Amino acid sequence: MNPSQFNNLETSGELLIDFGLQPVSNRFLAPDRSSKAPNFPLKLRLSKDSGLIHLAEPFPIEEMKPQYDWLTCFEPEAHLDDMVNTMINLPGINQNSKFGAYSFKDDSTLDRLRNKGYRNTWRIDPELDLGVYDKCANVETYQFSFTMNTTNAMKKKYGMADIFIIRHVVEHSYKLLEFLDAAKNLIHENGYIVWELPDCERALEMGDWTTIWEEHVFYFTSSTFKNLLLSSGFEIVHFESVPYLLENSLVAIVKLSKQFNPISVDSNELEKEIKRAYSFVENLNHRKKIIREKLEKIKKEKGSIAMFGAGHLSIAFLSIADIADLIDYVIDDNQNKKGLLMPINDLEIVGSEVLYTKDIRFCLLSLNPQNQPKVIKNHEKFISNGGTFASIFPGGDKDLLVL
Repeated sequence: MNPSQFNNLETSGELLIDFGLQPVSNRFLAPDRSSKAPNFPLKLRLSKDSGLIHLAEPFPIEEMKPQYDWLTCFEPEAHLDDMVNTMINLPGINQNSKFGAYSFKDDSTLDRLRNKGYRNTWRIDPELDLGVYDKCANVETYQFSFTMNTTNAMKKKYGMADIFIIRHVVEHSYKLLEFLDAAKNLIHENGYIVWELPDCERALEMGDWTTIWEEHVFYFTSSTFKNLLLSSGFEIVHFESVPYLLENSLVAIVKLSKQFNPISVDSNELEKEIKRAYSFVENLNHRKKIIREKLEKIKKEKGSIAMFGAGHLSIAFLSIADIADLIDYVIDDNQNKKGLLMPINDLEIVGSEVLYTKDIRFCLLSLNPQNQPKVIKNHEKFISNGGTFASIFPGGDKDLLVL
């Protein structure tokens, strides 16, 4: 793999699929708004020498910044105790070691370290260290200011880290090589970086297009991320894919390679990644067609269709498949979202009481699969009244296409 190819995403590899214009998925609108949600071209490209899939042209940073300070994100954490135990047992690490971290996504990891007596910790301050003063800004903005210049200042302020933690950020990077170099700049020669990021392998294999999000520039698998690390001057100390229902989490602990030699991607692995990418498009197109046909039939037989969950997963599901016209209600019990409009088809977000006050007998679940059983349990009355819940995600027992 030659990582320098990702300096120009528009020309890296070949066009894999063009989704046309897609909305900024965090742009929830007030009913009396005077503007519409912005739309930008969304295309995926495939690097033929690595198998890595990425956006052809990321959306403008200033447009992706959330408009509300209550918008946030949640990353999987059930594995963090084990991850912390792995970290503190690395060679050279002791209770005097210095642990640095990238963002609020790492706070719970730092808490676990401090609870174990590892109290020499610090975390990047978006305002003071990155010059990001907008309280609504998130990692989509932070990554653009994470450079050699800003990390040089951090080194003077905090000192070199023995371990630097970056959870669920590298996939957002617009300038991948610069981001990797900036991370290297914060550890000493025997230090470690702990990377965590989504494992897209299962979604790609199943044609699940909800994995595509304008905030994620890169769509890594175990193979493509390992090859990126090795090609970028890292030695991999620990690597695993932690299983979760929605998507697994890749955890990689690396240190700087003492003798960096360019590597070539295993031809069998490369063939597998390229085949997976092509199959993703085929499965996606097939699944889109079947889902529209099934929802049209359900709407004809059962009437109104609701969708439970107003987030980027539901927006991707509706927009990429061009099926928002089949949805009558979008449900979300987040009080901040109620009454706002989705950035697609001006669908109003309403509370779950509509399951009982409106004539609804079919409801799609676009929540993280680990949260779906709770919703189903809370709304057993909807089911006893003749209602049906179905998941938008492939593979589970609630999969829309297996009901």
